[in-house]
Amino acid sequence: MNKCKDCGAEQIAGTLFCSECGGFMLDESGSVETDVLPFSEFAFHAPPRPLSPDNLQTTANPTKITIVIPGSRRRLQLDMADEIRIGRSTPDAVLELDLTDDQAAELGVSRIHAVIKASDNGLVLIDLDSTNGTYLNTYRIPSQQPYPLHSGDEIRFGDLLIHLFFD
Repeated sequence: MNKCKDCGAEQIAGTLFCSECGGFMLDESGSVETDVLPFSEFAFHAPPRPLSPDNLQTTANPTKITIVIPGSRRRLQLDMADEIRIGRSTPDAVLELDLTDDQAAELGVSRIHAVIKASDNGLVLIDLDSTNGTYLNTYRIPSQQPYPLHSGDEIRFGDLLIHLFFD
């Protein structure tokens, strides 16, 4: 049970708005915990093989990438220099791809969920031990393993879907 910070009424954990006064129950400092989504274990498919660590030397060629988030109809263009950290930004940690405004907490996105890195073999996606997993084209990728990205790939962080495009 949680107490409403406005009226002090007891509320069930995870409640977004107080049933007594209508006050916002989440801590506005960005310290929302990531819950495990129901049925997430049923979506597991064996992913393709990751790249070997020998092929992950960082390249200095920046690439412009476009992120399309269908759920919020947002379209972002980011410069790809070394890496793009993905998740929910906090005042202490600002990420290159902040999904907070896209209902990231409700959709199971961890604070620092995944990273896209530039390598000699192009861009790779690495899940950073996220709570609800990272899916690349319907395959759940194991944590800490680099997977090659292609323009047009569909990526899901928890239940938040994005499409990735680049030259």
